[in-house]
Amino acid sequence: MNRLRLLAATAAIVSAVLCAGAQETPRYDVFESTIPSDFQPRADIEFEFPLADDFSFILNNELRFRDNASRIDRNYLLGAFSWETCDYFSLDAGYIFQSILNIGDVEYQREWQYRHRVYLDLKAQIGLDDWKLSLTERPLVNLRPWADDIHDPKAEWLIRSKLKVDYDIPKTELTPYAFFELSNTLNTVDYGGGPFVDRLRFCLGIKWETSDFNSIELYYYFDIRNSRDVSYTTGSSGIYDIYLNKERQYLHILGISFNFGWD
Repeated sequence: MNRLRLLAATAAIVSAVLCAGAQETPRYDVFESTIPSDFQPRADIEFEFPLADDFSFILNNELRFRDNASRIDRNYLLGAFSWETCDYFSLDAGYIFQSILNIGDVEYQREWQYRHRVYLDLKAQIGLDDWKLSLTERPLVNLRPWADDIHDPKAEWLIRSKLKVDYDIPKTELTPYAFFELSNTLNTVDYGGGPFVDRLRFCLGIKWETSDFNSIELYYYFDIRNSRDVSYTTGSSGIYDIYLNKERQYLHILGISFNFGWD
């Protein structure tokens, strides 16, 4: 009889522990969706000021549009130092002040959000007659003061890899080019599923050297953007509902760039 009571008590304790463990395991749901594609043109102007041999300062301002070019998306103001260490390698370090316009359902909900980006460009290149092949690695961090570290990390780390080919058309001032760029996140918020590929970019463009100190570029980007949004519910027993929404969007981007530089 005592053995039966002991077995019954042991079974009750094990059952309670298992139930408690089951209750402590949060529900985790993953949803995947595709956002309608968008046309997002942009334009920028850039100035390059020589400071020393193979060393210069770059100032750039870029304006971007979204929602099929119906409204302003963001403005980027960039300052960077560029150092061409040799014919095969160059190094850029820069800062970008980003102004991003968020628009709610009604006009009074419009507001600007600001963030800061610091980046480093490591570029290796090789020339083959009229062709040039280059590979650029860009580690960067986006600092977002408004983020809560729940839905968006305050410091978002990424690395972008770009493989580019240029061709100088003989006896002309035209240089068509193409590149492929892969962007990877290096950190995510809790329950964000870990690092992921947040962007694939395919580009076709052409550069026209209009004079010794001016050039114009026209380009087209096809972007595949991936984003993740995390939300969860908390209570007295902790987190018990987690929702991870994975979104994908295809973007068509047409851009023009005006570049000025002095020897």
